[in-house]
Amino acid sequence: MKSPTYASKDNMRHGLISLLTVVVVISIATAAVLTVATSHAMAALAERQATMTAEGYAAEQSAQTMLSQLDEELLASRQARESRQAILSRIENSMNGLLLEACEPGVSATYTLDGNVLTCTFVTEGGRSLEASVTIQDNATYAITAWRLTAVVQDNTSNDTLWTGSTAKE
Repeated sequence: MKSPTYASKDNMRHGLISLLTVVVVISIATAAVLTVATSHAMAALAERQATMTAEGYAAEQSAQTMLSQLDEELLASRQARESRQAILSRIENSMNGLLLEACEPGVSATYTLDGNVLTCTFVTEGGRSLEASVTIQDNATYAITAWRLTAVVQDNTSNDTLWTGSTAKE
């Protein structure tokens, strides 16, 4: 009788190793694609945050400059010993010029004077809004009563779609 022959010990199963190699390569390629996509998204978010921070600082600087100019106007009123009504009239007459000089590029401002409360709103092109309210006191000084920096809701018309599943179509 003939004895059975066996394969040599050096024989490898090429099919299993090939399949394992394909799975590893696909996994690495998928991880690379996800890494690139995530890095682009993070860069876009970082750029957006930097822009919003710069706009916040521009609004803050505009408001601080306006307060400095308002302080000079009030100093002139104190030196002239003006009445409360004359102080408010001086402020009303000079606010448009003060805001025009105070605003940084890309910042616009409006104001309201309600009694002795002056409220200035500084709005940036990208959607930051700073509302500063000061109370003009009888001795021609002021007290800051509100200082709020907020984001204005923008109409986002971006075509970047993250998900187009069944609920996105409804």
